[in-house]
Amino acid sequence: MLAGVLSLSLQAQKTPPADYARQWQKVTRFEEQSLPRSAAQEVQKILRQAIADKNSPQMIKALIHQGKYDLTIDFDNDTVIFRNLTEMLEKSADTVEKSILHSMLGELYLQYYQKDGWTIAGRTALAGFVPVDMKEWTKNNFYDKVVEHLNASLQPQEQLEKTEVSSYAPVVELGKDSRRFFPSMYDFLARRAIEFFGQIDQDTDLSRSLAKKNIAQESLFAPAGEFVKLSFNLDTADYNLWTLETYRRLLASLQNRNMHKSVVLTELEKLDYLARLENAYRNFALPSLQTMLRQWETQDFSVEIIDKIAAFYESEIARMTPNDNPEREQRIAHLYELLKTTVAEFPAYERISIIENRLSQLTQPEFSASGNNTFVPKGKKNITITYKNLDKLTAKLYKLPPPTAFHRRRILRIRKLERPRNVCERHRFRAAAESTLSARENQSRNRSPRIRYLQIGFRLSRRKPNQ
Repeated sequence: MLAGVLSLSLQAQKTPPADYARQWQKVTRFEEQSLPRSAAQEVQKILRQAIADKNSPQMIKALIHQGKYDLTIDFDNDTVIFRNLTEMLEKSADTVEKSILHSMLGELYLQYYQKDGWTIAGRTALAGFVPVDMKEWTKNNFYDKVVEHLNASLQPQEQLEKTEVSSYAPVVELGKDSRRFFPSMYDFLARRAIEFFGQIDQDTDLSRSLAKKNIAQESLFAPAGEFVKLSFNLDTADYNLWTLETYRRLLASLQNRNMHKSVVLTELEKLDYLARLENAYRNFALPSLQTMLRQWETQDFSVEIIDKIAAFYESEIARMTPNDNPEREQRIAHLYELLKTTVAEFPAYERISIIENRLSQLTQPEFSASGNNTFVPKGKKNITITYKNLDKLTAKLYKLPPPTAFHRRRILRIRKLERPRNVCERHRFRAAAESTLSARENQSRNRSPRIRYLQIGFRLSRRKPNQ
């Protein structure tokens, strides 16, 4: 069967998608039911059909799934997929198809390592030597293969930039937004490379790797136009720097094609990645976002930048203590105005709801009361009241009979007592960060030292979020 596959010209073919769609739905159902053998059998049928139709995208997809199931159910046969795809890669004359195969091979080598990573990681690294048998490979052998194939997938950059990702829809799975903002095969493969590089870069301290290359951490937070000029000068074994290098390549490509919104979205993703540099992120991430906002503030997609800035402000506000109250109120007011202005300026933006939700949460009234559940007949009763976005509140204290009295009464009588009318005291409070309610219970005719029970009711009034 493989010989038949290799003899075909690997070109994207247009075939009726309905037949394949129905077959892949069966595969998905088997996967959801944890039936890999049944899924593998269905994939085998798809592969035979794809060979008959000379549909190379479907062949690639079927081979990839076949390899995934081999890794799951057949340990002795789990390296066959690598030989199949490597032979297919060597026979292919289509540049884009070869890039896809490189990307898929990079992913499969990573999956193979992760499947048995604990055992493989315990082997002594083999420098400059790759055993013929994959089952004898060490971690660096697998990582080197991942780096090799992911980088090879991006080599024909010009051709990949001209090829729409939709041409290979059977092989690639993208959401609607991904196809809009990252429409080329270069975008697709670069983002895949970033995803997989991110899974091999966690063993070494990123700060130490950057220091060895004399790369200042602050420079990683520079605007895209400056970031793309950085020189990483990487070797294959610089595993935890390949993510940043691929971000640099992708941003440079997007800038050259004047895809401004895609540049911003990629910069925001890069910032999320840089959060692992905790100290640098704390010092440089917000200024980086503010610089980005100044550049794009007239564009509706600046909403995405403002959403990130708002998250920073909310985090800062949450860390503030009551001693920081004046500064805290100032930050809240600034955040409120930022969100309110953004909603007013870009009401038709497709994702404006993310700002509206933040504004709603910021202005949502909150109230809580804490204190002892019971009080002695005489003396102070202290109840601490904390609230937000309320102009005022009224507290009413009710006196109830002891719990034993409830058990002596009929159900109907208890229901009446659940809505007590005997108001002991009434207190009103104007807005403040925290208030304490103190009151004395009215004297009762019953002089016994039994504990009295008070119920508190509150009437609340909303206020603007400046407190």
